[in-house]
Amino acid sequence: MINVLLPAMGNSVFFKDAFFPKLLTEINGKTMIEHVVDNYNCLNPKNYIFVFNDDDCKRFHLDASVRILTPASQFIKLKNQTAGALCTCLMAVDYINDDLPLLIVNSDQVIDVDYRKVIKYFEENTFDGGVIVFPNIHPRWSYAKLSGNEVVEIAEKRPISNNAIAGFYYYKHGKDFVEASKKALLKQNNLEGKYFISSSINEMILMGKKVGFFEIQKEHYKSFYSPEKIKEYEASLK
Repeated sequence: MINVLLPAMGNSVFFKDAFFPKLLTEINGKTMIEHVVDNYNCLNPKNYIFVFNDDDCKRFHLDASVRILTPASQFIKLKNQTAGALCTCLMAVDYINDDLPLLIVNSDQVIDVDYRKVIKYFEENTFDGGVIVFPNIHPRWSYAKLSGNEVVEIAEKRPISNNAIAGFYYYKHGKDFVEASKKALLKQNNLEGKYFISSSINEMILMGKKVGFFEIQKEHYKSFYSPEKIKEYEASLK
């Protein structure tokens, strides 16, 4: 069993005028969340954990729609925004603070990769954590500095290499993420008041944990962070 945590609390300026929640945006005849969930079909068994805005669930039944896709999922509904994705993910502490593997993944992307191969690579190399990277230099992403086959540092919204992180974080044990995140919070390791998931990886490295990376080609990473990127994805399907 592997836990797959999808935080979806952030307000996107690119979708501020949309009536429905971002995850219900239709892409080539399917909602965004359908594309995202389908992207992890190869992993089995798995347990989905979603963190949603409570208002989106009350007004638009977001949780009910997703439950149809993944009936056994866990849902956490928050009334207020948190201090960043790291804090949002910690709201799921009761479900992830254990020895099971944990994936924390963006709720607005798909990656053209077999996740079984990714996880197998991390397991065979005895990595405690891992990220998927692709070539880029735009400051919208977080970046990994590499040495050999390991990650030695991660920077948020600051290119320290051309290895951008594709919104995919692997933890051999969920409890490692929880412990590392608490350390990041105690150190106030934030960017402009926001705490990012990447800071947990830096803390794991400081804890002596071994963190790896899995490289993909840039075109294999599909982000839905803006309507323009969605149009690009739809065009690629045609």
